Amino acid sequence: MFTDKNYAKVIITFFIIISVILFSAGNLYCAETLSDSIKNKLDTIYQKYSNSIIPIDGAMATAIDKNYAIIPSTVSENTKKISLVALDSKLGIAVIKLNRDLTPINFDLPSSKDNLFFLLTILEEPAVMLVKGKFEDNKIQIQGKQIPGSLLLSFDLIPLGVVIKSSNVSEVLLIKPFYQEIYKLINRKPGWLGLQGQTVTAELGKALSVYEGVVITNIYEGGPSDKAGLKRGDVIVQADGFKIKELKDLQNLISTKFAGESVNLTISREGSQMEVSVTLGESPDNVAQTKASYIIPQIKGTDIVEIPENVRAKLKKSIKGVFVKKIDENSPALGILKVDDIIVEINKKSITNLKDFNEAISKAGQNDLLILVYRQDSFQYVIIPGQKSH
Repeated sequence: MFTDKNYAKVIITFFIIISVILFSAGNLYCAETLSDSIKNKLDTIYQKYSNSIIPIDGAMATAIDKNYAIIPSTVSENTKKISLVALDSKLGIAVIKLNRDLTPINFDLPSSKDNLFFLLTILEEPAVMLVKGKFEDNKIQIQGKQIPGSLLLSFDLIPLGVVIKSSNVSEVLLIKPFYQEIYKLINRKPGWLGLQGQTVTAELGKALSVYEGVVITNIYEGGPSDKAGLKRGDVIVQADGFKIKELKDLQNLISTKFAGESVNLTISREGSQMEVSVTLGESPDNVAQTKASYIIPQIKGTDIVEIPENVRAKLKKSIKGVFVKKIDENSPALGILKVDDIIVEINKKSITNLKDFNEAISKAGQNDLLILVYRQDSFQYVIIPGQKSH
């Protein structure tokens, strides 16, 4: 419930505004009656809607369904405290999922004569303001810099929309016209790129001739990236015009897209840049984690063998490569390779058996070894410096 202090602030504001309105209309009202009327409205607003408004990082999320809420898209992009389901930049809202039962709000449309509204926010304490508004298409412009996600209600306490832009004049999106679009967001499938990657480190960058980005360590056969012609070893440096400095940059961007949408990637391949458009797909329920063997050259203090049958039998897909059976403490590969690694590439050349491994080592000479290994169901590049390899 509201505190007496809150009531005093809100009621005084209401009293001044409404008294002016009523006086100008030639009506006389008792201040005590007006105060009681406003207090009753405040009670109703709080009791009816407070359980449907969730404060998140200085903003509000509003329940639209039993488990889903909407929040301004600008807020969703800047917080890690939410489980993002979908984002619509045109509407300016995002759908989030909360692990609790919510009381959904049924939004309606305002009367064309409405120009005074209640605005409900719940941060440390609930607060209600009376604001003036002006219609503009499916939005209402209200005075003042308001808290994003605040709930706008008509003077008759009908929920209308939420604040999506906060400035000297804040913007409220009317929700009812977009119910269908919002529920489509709830039901849309997240986009899937169909690859595995890792952040390019300074050491990797020297071998790949790039300074930053995400190097592709695995392409899922038949997936979106495979169909678009991406290859293992390609480095993603931009996505939809945004720089990709590390893996989380790419993950964050893909998390805002859905199956069927496209993402335009700028990749570096063998020293040249090219543009590739990838149409995202739906992530399979059980993505076949292609277990690849990692090729490891004969490096001092390591025991590299063909993939043992008992290991191969556990792989979800037939993988070619060589198996790291042992690494001694004096080995230059210690801390770089790990026992049970499977080496699948050396210097971007596929390794299928010990013969390929030995040839790759011989060809590398004293140069660094760029090795792709399969480790714990994922692919990863590692580098063994040439001067330490032999």
